[in-house]
Formats: sequence, C-alpha cells, structure tokens
Amino acid sequence: MYRIETTDPITGKTLEQLVDMPYVIENDRDDSLVIYFESENNRDLYLQNPAQHRLQHHKRQNNS
Repeated sequence: MYRIETTDPITGKTLEQLVDMPYVIENDRDDSLVIYFESENNRDLYLQNPAQHRLQHHKRQNNS
C-alpha cells in the first residue's frame, strides 16, 4: 500500500500537477508514502533533515 502527499513540506504549497515533479518515497514496513516537491532544491533540503520538515497535516495511523 502507498499514499501520496502532494503538499511540499518545505513550502507548505499543495501541488496541482505532479508530472515530472521531484519526489521521495518513505517506506515503513508494508506502507509507503510518496512525497512530492515543488523543486529539486526543496527535495534536497528535505533529505538533509526530514525531521525538521514534518508534514503538518499528515497523521500516521496506529493499528494497535
């Protein structure tokens, strides 16, 4: 299973068009999150320290 995040965690802007946009895939066991970015620079900033750029509205589900 995977989810798609279309809000750039660096700028907070929601992307309308995803074709050819840079992205990162975060894997967590059987669940993957695809995060799209406005630019390669924003993606690189995110990859330097993902914890600093948390997704504000993304909530993890706990299935316990």
